[in-house]
Amino acid sequence: MAKLNKKEKHLVGVTTVGEKGQIVIPADIRAALKLGKGTKLMVVAHDQGIFLMRPAALESMANRFGALQALIKKFK
Repeated sequence: MAKLNKKEKHLVGVTTVGEKGQIVIPADIRAALKLGKGTKLMVVAHDQGIFLMRPAALESMANRFGALQALIKKFK
């Protein structure tokens, strides 16, 4: 089973889009990130692909970027 530690910030797996558009997150990644049945993930699309994040994590990241944008505007 894969495990995330302080030095390793990511895991990589491969999945395939099924007939109904579904994907399966590899078991070792689900275990390492504690993704169980019913876990909600937001699907964020980008021109090169998608990424999945827990809503709270995405909100936290957006807040940090918002603070960074305010700081950039301050020094322009």
